[in-house]
Amino acid sequence: MKKAIFVFMILVLLIGAPAILCAEVVTEVGGDGTLTLADGKRVVLAGIQMDAEGISVLRVLAQKQDLKFQLLIHPAPGAQESAYAYLQAKYVKFPFKLNEVPDEQEVLLNEFLVKVGAAKVAETQDFSHKAKFLKVQEEARKKGEGLWSYEAS
Repeated sequence: MKKAIFVFMILVLLIGAPAILCAEVVTEVGGDGTLTLADGKRVVLAGIQMDAEGISVLRVLAQKQDLKFQLLIHPAPGAQESAYAYLQAKYVKFPFKLNEVPDEQEVLLNEFLVKVGAAKVAETQDFSHKAKFLKVQEEARKKGEGLWSYEAS
């Protein structure tokens, strides 16, 4: 009986696992925003939609970069894998001192693209960061960032 409960708990943990973490170099960003990783896997960024300009921004930020991915598990067979992508970004605080070493911060690329107006939230998708992305999108819209600078009010 104890063995059966143990096996059941392991299965629940494996099936209920929300994501798989991996680090990969992005070898290519396709015209549709699909990221091709060094191992040949192809993923799209979860929770966002981009036009050609947004994909250009993604290409500048991600191509040839070593990103950390949180792959989301899709229940639908044949669905393209989607992921949250994290980029290590260096920054300097202002005012800065001569010879100061930049700090690093992990940036959720999906959210950053929404924040700068290079992407819109895919509102029909269900994903864990949806509320946060919608809030960031509303802030970008109010500021007129990126694609929101030429949206009709």
